[in-house]
Amino acid sequence: MNLLYPDGIENTNKLSAEAYKDLAVDEILDSMIISKEDREIIKDAIMHIPNSAETIRYRQDIIKDLISDDELCKELETILKSLNVLQDFKNNNRFRTVKKASLWELIDYMQEMDLYIQIVEALKGVFEKYEMKSKGLNEISELLKSAINMDKIDNLKEIISGLKSEVSGLKSVKVGINLSGELRPEEVFVLEYSTLPIPSPYEKTSWAMSLASKRTVTYRAPTPFMKHIAEDMEKELSKSVQNYKKELKNYVNFSGYFLLDICNDLKFYLLMAKFGRKLQDAGNTISFPMINENSANLVIKGVYNIRLTNKGISNIVKNDFEFQNGEKIFILTGPNRGGKTILTQAVGLTTLFASLGLFVTADSYEGFPIDGVLTHFPADENETMTLGRLGEEAVRIQEIVKEATNHTLVLLNETYSSTSAEDGLYLARDLVHILKYKDIPCIFNTHIHELARNVNQMNEEFDGPGKIVSLSMEIQNNVNTYRILRKEPDHNSYAHNIALKYGVTFDQMKEL
Repeated sequence: MNLLYPDGIENTNKLSAEAYKDLAVDEILDSMIISKEDREIIKDAIMHIPNSAETIRYRQDIIKDLISDDELCKELETILKSLNVLQDFKNNNRFRTVKKASLWELIDYMQEMDLYIQIVEALKGVFEKYEMKSKGLNEISELLKSAINMDKIDNLKEIISGLKSEVSGLKSVKVGINLSGELRPEEVFVLEYSTLPIPSPYEKTSWAMSLASKRTVTYRAPTPFMKHIAEDMEKELSKSVQNYKKELKNYVNFSGYFLLDICNDLKFYLLMAKFGRKLQDAGNTISFPMINENSANLVIKGVYNIRLTNKGISNIVKNDFEFQNGEKIFILTGPNRGGKTILTQAVGLTTLFASLGLFVTADSYEGFPIDGVLTHFPADENETMTLGRLGEEAVRIQEIVKEATNHTLVLLNETYSSTSAEDGLYLARDLVHILKYKDIPCIFNTHIHELARNVNQMNEEFDGPGKIVSLSMEIQNNVNTYRILRKEPDHNSYAHNIALKYGVTFDQMKEL
């Protein structure tokens, strides 16, 4: 069973490493405060965008079940810890693969099966206790019923109970140690097996106490001495042990092991549900997208950047962003630190989360599913040493144009800002032309204001169905409001705003 894909087939598009980095996904994972192992589970799921709207809705339903009931999640998290131990047993114990299993392999397999029964019964209890609407979680419930019937749990419990009783009957081994003239152990041998613990007039050695402190239910490698005497120890046990060993061999392949297959999938859902509740508890809005594969529009209301919540910023400004009425390409201008990049990332993260079947940081989200997010943000100088900044931009843009479809969200941040204003405008116009020609949804965040002023001309001259729109970050009384407006850029107000911020207007510098 695969809990991420309802049909069991992983039909996905891979999120590029550049988009993962540009959308600052690592920063979001940092805020979740999770283990390295859990982080890799989430990252792997995020990097694979499903192609099916059915898969998106299937995942949404599971997240809705989990996010609405914290107690359900806590119980499942406890069971997941046991599943990790079960995986440890399965990976290390050779009982199922060797012809003549040792006493240690038998005991470990007994513990494995005992844990398996506990997990199955605990899960059965959870699914009987809570009402779940999602197809995915109800499928687990049905498979559990099947596993319990097929594996004859009651019979297995009797075998384990009998074997436990036999093994626990051997309480001690009396050992003799012959010493050399330098008090080094030369020989170690068994003197006696007993059904009673051995009393001693001496205190326990630190070595003996350390052995007691390391007792655990997980797979353990026996000491060389204990391994050596295992065959003799088994002879001291009842002949019933051999019968139990034969009976346990009938249980080496369990249908219930599907639980191990979905362990990471379930962990992904639980971690994301916990994160969603954390956002809600902090007073942030989340919603579940309405995905319509037949729609030509994508309407996001009240979107905000999840990164701002992680920084503890209050009174976050929300914006609406709508790809509808044929509008596909948005030229976004505004002052430095006016919110252009934050807004661009917000739309990118929201569409990514929607395409993964998760909640989104917006009041509402409705429209077509995206098949990927492609980004071009300013590159680190170390990454441009071979080609140069402009060369790096050209290579990345070629890859984006080649890969993008009319359902791929393209996010461009200051692309072609590394060259002169005149050259940058020429290159940006051609880029907008090909995006319009291919009908690719895009947000182009830029300081090339002349590009935004040419929107009407480009709409008339360029081939392609999609319309180009100029957006600008609002400024009121020389203060950034972080809201978007449908308008051409006001270069003078941007420049004045920047000059005031950094204290380089004529009047400010005169005061110096």
